[in-house]
Amino acid sequence: MFHWFNKNKEYLSCSWLEYGIYFSFNGLYHCCMFSHSHENDFPVSLPNANLTYNFKDFFNKKQLIRKQQRRGIINNRCLGCFSLEKKFWIPDNKIRKIAIGTNTACNSCCIYCTTPEKRKMLNKRPDIPIFEFFKKAINKDMITPECEIEFGGGEPTLMREFEDIMNYLLDKNFKNIKIHSSGIKYSSAIERALKSDCCELVISPDSGNRELYKKIKLTDKFDEVWGNIEKYNNAQNQIKTQVQVKYIIIPKINDSEENIEEFFNQIIKYNVKLIRLDIETNWFIEHNNPKDISQILNTVKFFINKARSLNIKYCNNATLDAIKNQYRDLYSSFIQD
Repeated sequence: MFHWFNKNKEYLSCSWLEYGIYFSFNGLYHCCMFSHSHENDFPVSLPNANLTYNFKDFFNKKQLIRKQQRRGIINNRCLGCFSLEKKFWIPDNKIRKIAIGTNTACNSCCIYCTTPEKRKMLNKRPDIPIFEFFKKAINKDMITPECEIEFGGGEPTLMREFEDIMNYLLDKNFKNIKIHSSGIKYSSAIERALKSDCCELVISPDSGNRELYKKIKLTDKFDEVWGNIEKYNNAQNQIKTQVQVKYIIIPKINDSEENIEEFFNQIIKYNVKLIRLDIETNWFIEHNNPKDISQILNTVKFFINKARSLNIKYCNNATLDAIKNQYRDLYSSFIQD
C-alpha cells in the first residue's frame, strides 16, 4: 500500500516513529507520548469535519520522518528519549504499535489529571470512530498479529466503539492488548480478553479507603472499583497475572504509612497478584531536585518493603522509572533491586 525508501544501514530511531500510531482526539500522532508530538514538532494528520482520519497522509508523513532518522537528523523532542535505539530497522509499512486516546470523556476526575471545570468540557467532546480503520487495516494485512495495542483516554470503556473493537480484535486473535481503566464501568469485553489471556488491565484506585478515594478521584465509586477489580481478578488466567492495580503516590495526599497500609489491606482482601507503583508526574516536574526526591524515595522504600514482606509482586511505572534512571545512585541507596 505504502512504499518506503529503504537503505540497509543502522540508524537511531524508535519503534513508535517507525511503526506506531497514536490515535488522539485531535489527530494522528507518530509518537507514544502526546507531549512529544505537537504539530510543530512532528507532522500530524488531523481529522476532517466528518471526524475521520487521512491515513495515506499520515503514512506519507511517517515516511519523511524515517528518511530524516536515516540521515541522522533527530527531532529535538526525541533527544535523550530512552526509546531511541540504533539498529537495523525493518523497512516495511506494517503497524506494530497502536495507542488509542480518541475519547476524552471519563467517569472519574483525578486531581492529578484535570479540574472539574475542564472535566465537564472534556466529557462533552465526541470520541472519533476508529472501528472501521481496524477492520480495513486488518483485512489489508497492515497490522502485525503481535501488534501492541494500548487503550487510554479518557476512559476506554466509555468509547462508543470499545466493546465492538475489543471483540473484533479478540475474534482476530490479537493477544497483546493493554487497557488503562478507572475500573468504574465493568466491561464484558475486558472480561473475555482476560479469560482468553489476551490483555493486561491496569486500574489505579490510588487509595485504600473510601474517603481518600473520593478526595483523589472526586467521585464516590470506591466500592464499585474494588468490586470490579475482584471480578476482573477472578476472570483472569490464574497462571499469568494480567490484572494490575496501581498506586500513584501524591505527596501530602496519600503518602502516609497509614495510607499505604490501608491500600495493602485492599490488595490482600481482593487477592491482587501484581501492583504498579508510580509518582505523581506533575509533582516530579516541579520537585526535580535531590532533596525532594530523597523524601519521596523514603515513601517508595516503605511501599516496596511492604510489598516484599507480603510476597506481592510489584513493578515501577513510568515516572518512578524516570526518577530511577535520573537518580540512580540516590535510588539505589533507598531501594535494592
